Amino acid sequence: MINFSRLFYKCKVVYAANMKEKFVNEPAEQGPADPDVAKAGAFEQSKSNIADISTLRVFEAFEPFLLYCRVEKQYSLESHQKMKEAFQSWLLRHFGDLELISIKPMHVLALRQAMVERGLSVSRQYSLLMVLKLFLKFCRTTLEAHCLDPASIRLPHRKAPQVEYLTNPEIQTIRDNIDTFRTSGARLRALFETLLSTGMRISEAVSLDRKSIDYAAKEALVIGKGNKGRIVFFNDESLKWIRRYLSRRHDSNPALFVTYGDVPTRLKRGDVPRFLKAVAMIAGIKKRVTPHLLRHTFCTNLRNNGADVSLIKELAGHQDIQTTARYYLAADKDVLKAAVGRYLNYASEADAMDGQLSR
Repeated sequence: MINFSRLFYKCKVVYAANMKEKFVNEPAEQGPADPDVAKAGAFEQSKSNIADISTLRVFEAFEPFLLYCRVEKQYSLESHQKMKEAFQSWLLRHFGDLELISIKPMHVLALRQAMVERGLSVSRQYSLLMVLKLFLKFCRTTLEAHCLDPASIRLPHRKAPQVEYLTNPEIQTIRDNIDTFRTSGARLRALFETLLSTGMRISEAVSLDRKSIDYAAKEALVIGKGNKGRIVFFNDESLKWIRRYLSRRHDSNPALFVTYGDVPTRLKRGDVPRFLKAVAMIAGIKKRVTPHLLRHTFCTNLRNNGADVSLIKELAGHQDIQTTARYYLAADKDVLKAAVGRYLNYASEADAMDGQLSR
């Protein structure tokens, strides 16, 4: 549970300096040394350190909301930055000076009109409104402010995304063009096979240590989005290349994937895309080969071979099955075409009998 007393005190002091107003009468008590607790007492105690909730403005609740998302909800740094950008670019401009309890549907409608007039894509509009809904939910449930119900905000309809992935021949072409005689190539092949066999996010893959993998069970525990753990499974091909790669290393770094040189360090997620881009260019693959494309390839391959969407959700580590369904519930053209040939049958019993006799 977040200790909100110092959290709100910090927020008030920052905005008091910016807005030339005094929001608090005395400094908050010194909190414990723990960094999370130091942002910190209980929410009820924090009410005495801030202005009346009924007069709290959106810009005053902005910073506590971001800290809540990072500390309490454990959103990834990337998600946290996106929400911060949504406020700074749009939401504070349209809602910043409004009191929480004064936000009305007409204010949301004005925001939507402004987004349309600026030519924002449906995806961008959806993202901004989703952040607004999360913010209002935080205000209602955590701040206990009687503000607009986020359920009243309807999100724009988004078209199902066109998921790009590698076909099996394309995968083999890339394999054939990785120079595995070099240690860097063995590392790339091991990472390539790891991403294909587990469907891990690149951040999860580079966080693995040598001891993370249970080779007997062919599995490992990874910590994904929201600080949630899940088990990922390795196939024989990936384990073969991991072993080959490790056999060529002579360092003591515990990380599974490291840079090469005199003092290897853990490979960073930002290092990997350029390696994949280079080998894709050599292989003549026109698609933009990235770690996330390999994740799409993993999920799509499972779907095309009959895996239920609920299983794909668990294997991919999606928090919401709607995310999985949106990307992978619809089959691609080749699968649909094969389904027609396999399942569509208008033949009568007589036709079927003729077919048997003609064999």
